[in-house]
Order: sequence, then structure tokens, then C-alpha cells
Amino acid sequence: MFVGWRMADDLEILSELPDGTLNLDLLTGQVTHSIEGCLNLHIAKEIQTWLEEQGNKEGIDISQLLIASLEVRIDTSKVATNKKRVVMFTFFCKSLLKTNEVEYASELNDMSTWHNRV
Repeated sequence: MFVGWRMADDLEILSELPDGTLNLDLLTGQVTHSIEGCLNLHIAKEIQTWLEEQGNKEGIDISQLLIASLEVRIDTSKVATNKKRVVMFTFFCKSLLKTNEVEYASELNDMSTWHNRV
């Protein structure tokens, strides 16, 4: 979801930032950038809503989650571009869902997407 079409408006925000790491708290929808601090990204609320809906659909009590997080390292240096016109993002994602009893972790690496700024 993070690297999909729902990122459209957020890609413009990320285009203005230096490369770094985003930490998304999927229980609260809060996002922190490793250099710039707190951000307001639409995708964080989208994922939070999706997580709640999936919990309801599958009969899972989301309130039992101690941690629901997504860490995304952003690299825009793989392809040199004029960043005022176009940016190629490469995302390295790590997710974690944790309860008192179990922990689920996943990674998705080297996902790229282009963002045209004109």
C-alpha cells in the first residue's frame, strides 16, 4: 500500500525532504522523518484505517496490538534527476505487528516509483 497509487499527494511532500527514514505508527497514524521530524502524510491514516478494517473483517482485536509499525527508508539517489521536475524514489520497507504473544515482521525492499513534479 505504501508504494502504491495512494501515495500521490504524499510523494510531493516527500520530494521536498532529504533522504531518510520514515517511522509510521499504524495504531495512531503518526509519522516521523529521521531528519525533519513529524510529518502529516495521508498514507499513514490510510494504512491505519485499512488495519482497523482488516481487524474487524478477520475478527482480530486491534487493541491487543502493542506495536503496529512501518519503517520506510527512502533513497532518491539511484537515478540522478532534476528533482525540481522528477524524482525516482526507492523504498525499503519493514513492518512489525506485535502482541504479548506473537510478533510478525516483514520486509519489502527496493520498490521504486517515479514522481513527476511538473
